[in-house]
Amino acid sequence: MDSQTQSPTTLDVQTWVNDGSPIPEWVRSHMTDEICPNGTFMMGTPVGSARVHVGNVVVGHLGEAWARAPEEVPELVAGFTTCDSRGVTSIGPGKATQFGSKSKRKRGGERKMPFRPPHGLMPSIEWVHLEDLSVDPSYQRSIDNEGSRRLIASIAANFDWRLCSPLIVSRRSDGKKVIIDGQHRWAAATRRGDLLQLPCCLFSYESPEEEARMFIVANRVRKPMNRLDDFYAALAAADEDALEIRRLVTEAGLSVARSTSSVSWKPGEIAFTASIATAIRRHGDAVVSASLTSLAEAYPDQSLIHGASVFGALVKLFSNPPEDFDPDCLVPAMRRFDMAGLTEIVKDQKGGESRASALHLALVETMAEMQNETLAA
Repeated sequence: MDSQTQSPTTLDVQTWVNDGSPIPEWVRSHMTDEICPNGTFMMGTPVGSARVHVGNVVVGHLGEAWARAPEEVPELVAGFTTCDSRGVTSIGPGKATQFGSKSKRKRGGERKMPFRPPHGLMPSIEWVHLEDLSVDPSYQRSIDNEGSRRLIASIAANFDWRLCSPLIVSRRSDGKKVIIDGQHRWAAATRRGDLLQLPCCLFSYESPEEEARMFIVANRVRKPMNRLDDFYAALAAADEDALEIRRLVTEAGLSVARSTSSVSWKPGEIAFTASIATAIRRHGDAVVSASLTSLAEAYPDQSLIHGASVFGALVKLFSNPPEDFDPDCLVPAMRRFDMAGLTEIVKDQKGGESRASALHLALVETMAEMQNETLAA
């Protein structure tokens, strides 16, 4: 259906319904791609790109075009009338203000601006195929854990479009569409297999580092992030503290785990990034480096389930060593305790500081025993 509507105050309002009828030339001039097999297509509007779904109405006015559900068209056209009568030509977000509602103005007619201009560029709202979406593991949350698996299964089993808010997506210069917020919804839709597209807010960011910063802001405001999610997001955002932690961990021959669940840790993986950050502030790089290196050398083939407590004990030792402290004796002394032995030492201790103190005492006593054994021999 193609129609032309005119009124005394609105010139050249055109409408066309996406119902399978031929697309008029004035609509084609705004299309940014060809029509898809499902009948939808992308179109440029004054407020960004929009996908025109079957049943939507394309409204043309003064050389520009909008896509609306049928029930929204009368309000849009009424807005044209109001804007034309007042000489306003821009229509977009905040249309309630532009379309005739009262607004505060300074004396002389100048509009009062109580807020700073918004940051960034306006997004486009699009329906994106699932296979066109991806995640950047450098900062995105890991979903390889029991909590995420339960959440994804629940969303998939009880999927409700009324609860599916648009995903926040970065449109990169290479064409990739990278999810910043909405990974669980995407994984659940993929798991179902009968949902081909999801609604997305697509933004253009300057770099993956800016994406990571926006990820941190969005998730810290909405819900807590675990310490490893926070660390990897800060790392991707080029945070200086995170980069320093990674350098010290890597130089010691260790790596930072992606999951907080110790059962999934591989030998050499640690998760106590917050403790490392605190130790750097209190004691400096040299103490932290020596502690991490000793930990790596003592337990190269074991899962470091007590790594945080051992690290705390080593920091105590290197920051305030005994008078007869022999660094060469430390790693052999540590090797007298495997992870099972460490469990026995800390099992009755409450809190990280108490566990670190207990292990510190055990190490000091063991090194003293080893020195006595050497003298006796």
